[in-house]
Amino acid sequence: MDSSMRDSGAGVEWTPATADDRRAPVRRNVRYLEAVLEHRGLEATRFGGGFFPDAVPYTCGEEARVFYWRPVLDAAAPPAGEWSHVCATPYRVQPAGDGEPISPALTADDGRTVVVEGTVGGDSTEAELATGVAPDVTIERVSGDEAVVTAAGDRYRVARGQRRELPLGERRVELPDGETATAEPVLSVRYPGERTFYHPAVDATYRLFPSFGLDLDDAPRALDVEPGPNVTEDAVAAELGVDLDSRPYAERVLWQAFVHTAFGNDAAPTLAQFPDGLLAVWPDG
Repeated sequence: MDSSMRDSGAGVEWTPATADDRRAPVRRNVRYLEAVLEHRGLEATRFGGGFFPDAVPYTCGEEARVFYWRPVLDAAAPPAGEWSHVCATPYRVQPAGDGEPISPALTADDGRTVVVEGTVGGDSTEAELATGVAPDVTIERVSGDEAVVTAAGDRYRVARGQRRELPLGERRVELPDGETATAEPVLSVRYPGERTFYHPAVDATYRLFPSFGLDLDDAPRALDVEPGPNVTEDAVAAELGVDLDSRPYAERVLWQAFVHTAFGNDAAPTLAQFPDGLLAVWPDG
């Protein structure tokens, strides 16, 4: 693309990069568990503003995936080769080895920020407390058939494919203005079973996406689309030759995130493709 095209805002050009010297993303078959502790009855003071969910579960061919396109793993997470199971909450994704228990991150800010209503990977409404709460919850083990959870001294079994809501009893909490309120904590645990877990390399600066059937070597560098917040997903798909109708329907959410991450501002993005087809995006070049 020449400078007149760039200056006029009539299109955008992406910069290719090699994936050879980039840390490969996480792609690991694990037993995947979700846990959310909602404090029902509290008035929400924070509202999630994420345009796209962090995690997208879907099936591609015969592979059941959980795809995290932006990083949520802690830098201290063990190498993926040591994982047997993963517990995801609205605040963190915590991997563990075989037989290793997990104390799930069910609150934030040392327990002073709690979920009122929320989901894993999506938006949550939250409430602020004057003093932190410390949920007594442990994922004792996760086998192929079930997950065993202890909460408030009781043990519960969640079968594969099951979702359970575990009421933990009313409690009084102190609010930042000095008032008190009654909360009804409910622990929701869902165990879909084994999934292929996708995630950018720990501490990586790129955003990760599936291939969408795209081969970057054959893709045009210059796209006749208007970059910025109003960029359209269909226009980018047409320019890159991506057939969205041939892809799993849920992958369209990831395509929207890809388009707005790569072309949602005026900076020319840098794109790379790993040997297995996964795409990496550096939105600021």
